[in-house]
Amino acid sequence: MKIDLPADLIAKANQYAKAYEKAAADGNAREAKRLAGEVAGLYSLLAWKVPLREQFYREQERTWKEKARAAEAPDFIGDEIPLPEEPDEAARPAPGSMRHAVFISYSKPDMQVAKDICAHLESEGIICWMAPRNVLPGENFPGSIIDAIDASRVVVLVFSKSSDRSPHVIRELTRAVNRDLPIIPFRLEDILPSKNMTYLINIPHWFDAFPPPVQAFFPQLVQTIRALLAESGQDTFGTPGPSFNPATSGTQGIPGPAPRPGTPGKPGSPQSLTIPEVPGPQEPEG
Repeated sequence: MKIDLPADLIAKANQYAKAYEKAAADGNAREAKRLAGEVAGLYSLLAWKVPLREQFYREQERTWKEKARAAEAPDFIGDEIPLPEEPDEAARPAPGSMRHAVFISYSKPDMQVAKDICAHLESEGIICWMAPRNVLPGENFPGSIIDAIDASRVVVLVFSKSSDRSPHVIRELTRAVNRDLPIIPFRLEDILPSKNMTYLINIPHWFDAFPPPVQAFFPQLVQTIRALLAESGQDTFGTPGPSFNPATSGTQGIPGPAPRPGTPGKPGSPQSLTIPEVPGPQEPEG
């Protein structure tokens, strides 16, 4: 099943916008009208998928609908359309407009997967924090990460060979364990965690996010996060900040049912789950 992520829709919109510019420069009104309509349709879909950015995407949709209508005029002459600036592929709420519920921990080689997870969770109304996206200019990078973990309710670990041996990820998880936060390892590969990782993740909610595509496992991830937030008494998936406006930001979702316990794995290996969750590896004795 193909899932259109916000990042994919933004890339398509920019691609069609550039094609529109070329058609307009060539005086091809019919093609320019078609392309402007395509861009408007993509922004309409983005407005539905990403409630936190709905107002921005609705404005883009209206702009491109006007361009499509203008292309019908007999004296149509195309003009240059500035492409909308996006902070990142994963649609990002304005700084300070929403406090996050989920911290995403990952290593650099897994950045794209982390971005995809972030985009999907936020399209479902679950606000995320991930570096470097949410580190504001001039802020202390390590300090921002510590503050973000402390303010989180759930940590999602993008687990792979790379993150398993990343000292940065280990430090983030250590902080999360000290704060008694639930950690969800989103496992990209069929590998055993290192001793350091096993020690930290002693009661996790394991996800075997393979075989590809990993996007197929995103809905189950959303369900588990919602269940954990509900259990912790967090009745929203990101607490409104001072500048949050519900009239332009959409509504939050309703927590789904708690995942059912699965079947433990073999002794001596990490407990895995075939969605939904199961207990993770036990903390080593001594």
